[in-house]
Amino acid sequence: MIGKALVAVALSVAAPVADPPPVVRATVTIASDPGVALSGELQLPAGKRRPPVVLLLGGGGPSPHGIYPLLEKRLLARGIATLSFDKRGVGASSGAFLDAMDVAQRDAAAVLAWLRTRGDVIDPARIAVLGVSQGGVIGPALAVDVPPVAAPPIVAVVMMAAPAGERGVLFLDAMREQLALSGMKAEALSPVIDATRRYLDGLTGGAAAGLVAADRAAIVDAFVAEGWTRAQGEGAVKTLGDPATSSLYTVGPGAVLRQVTAPVLAVYAAGDTVVTNRLAIPSALAALEQNPDATIAWMPKVEHGFKPLVATVAGKREYQGWPISDPDTIDLIDRWLGKRLGVGE
Repeated sequence: MIGKALVAVALSVAAPVADPPPVVRATVTIASDPGVALSGELQLPAGKRRPPVVLLLGGGGPSPHGIYPLLEKRLLARGIATLSFDKRGVGASSGAFLDAMDVAQRDAAAVLAWLRTRGDVIDPARIAVLGVSQGGVIGPALAVDVPPVAAPPIVAVVMMAAPAGERGVLFLDAMREQLALSGMKAEALSPVIDATRRYLDGLTGGAAAGLVAADRAAIVDAFVAEGWTRAQGEGAVKTLGDPATSSLYTVGPGAVLRQVTAPVLAVYAAGDTVVTNRLAIPSALAALEQNPDATIAWMPKVEHGFKPLVATVAGKREYQGWPISDPDTIDLIDRWLGKRLGVGE
């Protein structure tokens, strides 16, 4: 699993730890933007002096702390500490919830900065970041941020089900694919995508309000020309204009990944219906081509959140469990991080 070739992973499940070591848990409060205090949980393997730590980032939506309990259990058993937190406006964190990329990245950066000050309990020279989906885009961005003077850089990044294309192109390609899957005819796609590009360029680039309004109306007209009702077109454009959506248009993870010098593990799910593997995996391969320690893995029988496909009592096959609960995925992450954080077997 070394190098830039895509690896289909089907690992044997590691034997469970019979008597997991005790864990020290602490609730922490971390300041971010003015008026925003993030509540998190730092978990430390008892008896380990200044262990390495993994900052865990959730995906889009109102993500709380502690959503990867099975992964955390495995990492703690290996001797790796973990820190997860409630997004702003979620759980015990203050502030108003806003699921925009820039907001989520600022909060994650604040948590990382706090971790770097805690050399009394963790080793700041051995901090890794793991994120799923939205968090998988933010993790590499944290890794390329210039750390404060004398602060060590992030030593490893795990990005899971994360898009990896270029600014604007990534968003529009995904939109084109989703519209095609919904049944939109090929000849109608280009006018809709072109109108969306003009609208989002203006909206995110600070264009005059009149120009943005005209571009917005052009998207609705393009949808109506395809046979949508005006109400349906207005609904689609309302979603595009939402800060949580429009902020995705400004994201260029491919350019960020090309700057990451730390080891990277990029994991993709075979059953993902949120991030398109057909677009994401080639982009990740290209962006990480120059990274000497980059592994891209494709996990079978899991969905976007890396829940396993299991047989139910009714005889059906369904994805069930906590996020990152697939045993093979956990085993891959555990072993990979263990080696990069200096606690390998």
